[in-house]
Amino acid sequence: MQRALVFTIALLLFPISSTYGATNPYGSTTIDPAGPSEIILTVSSPAVVKKYRLADLYLLAQSKMTINEPFVKKVQTFSVIPLSTLFNQGRITSHENVETKALNDYVYTNVAATFLAAKGYLAVKLNGKPIPYDQGGPIRIIYPNSSIWAKFLDPWNWSLSSISAK
Repeated sequence: MQRALVFTIALLLFPISSTYGATNPYGSTTIDPAGPSEIILTVSSPAVVKKYRLADLYLLAQSKMTINEPFVKKVQTFSVIPLSTLFNQGRITSHENVETKALNDYVYTNVAATFLAAKGYLAVKLNGKPIPYDQGGPIRIIYPNSSIWAKFLDPWNWSLSSISAK
């Protein structure tokens, strides 16, 4: 919770400029990365609660995805985990409502089957390196260019802290 509070305060008080001279689309300043034993993602359903450290997620990220990143408007390559993998580990079924929540308390909710149909992924690295908080890290939800949500920005939850079936 302390990291969430620091992130929220930084988000509100210290907008920074990107290399394009505009406000950083993620609204954050530089924040120290998560510690090695810190839980950064909780995936839960009525059946189970799974907690992940960044190292745990790195082990699950077996593929890379290059997308037209809509917030910074450039092509970027991410190391990713299919949301279906996390849903399976968290025993989230396709008919359940899923709530994704960010460190700044932004929430997006939809049916699990819709996240899966949209081909959602959890991004854990950007260009082979940890994703800084000021770029939507340390983890964020992204969608491939071919997704029905490629340009629908509401479900692109960055600085993600939890995925919960309700």
